[in-house]
Amino acid sequence: MDCSEFLRRFSEFLDAPAECSLRREAEAHVAECPKCARYQSVVDRGIRVLQSMPRAEVPESFRPRLQHRLYHLDDALVDTGASASAVSVTTALGMAVLLTVIAWAPRAVQRTPEVQLPAIVVSGPPRVDPLLLTDPRGFQLPSSALNLTGGLWSDPNSLLYEYSPMRERYRTNRVLRRTGLD
Repeated sequence: MDCSEFLRRFSEFLDAPAECSLRREAEAHVAECPKCARYQSVVDRGIRVLQSMPRAEVPESFRPRLQHRLYHLDDALVDTGASASAVSVTTALGMAVLLTVIAWAPRAVQRTPEVQLPAIVVSGPPRVDPLLLTDPRGFQLPSSALNLTGGLWSDPNSLLYEYSPMRERYRTNRVLRRTGLD
């Protein structure tokens, strides 16, 4: 007998008669194993403490109240079990419907016909008219944007400066204000 079997069958060992083979195996194991011997001694001490305690005095109404309470607990468990199973059935049914819709959705959707567009052939960069680059609100693209000979990103630093708020700060005319100290 090993420790796990001893612990699993401990109550059988306590209830077994002295001549039973299970009891002899358990006693042999307790003699060899200090952990199981300690477990048995703790249980034995607990039994002795419980036996030495005075018997609890309960009123005569205790037993009918206990039975009534147990009846309602059993009733609540039955109700909970029924509602839990209804919830699980509803969940399973909902999932089945959802999977069916997902499976049949591609067939139900009408496909739009593909439109064939003619190919666009480009022989060179487009000619840019400077008048078209002026915004109706008065904003005009900087001259560096019109010069694309080196490529669009030939000078990224100048492009960054042209479109940054710093350019606007230095582009405005300086305003001198008079103070009352003159």
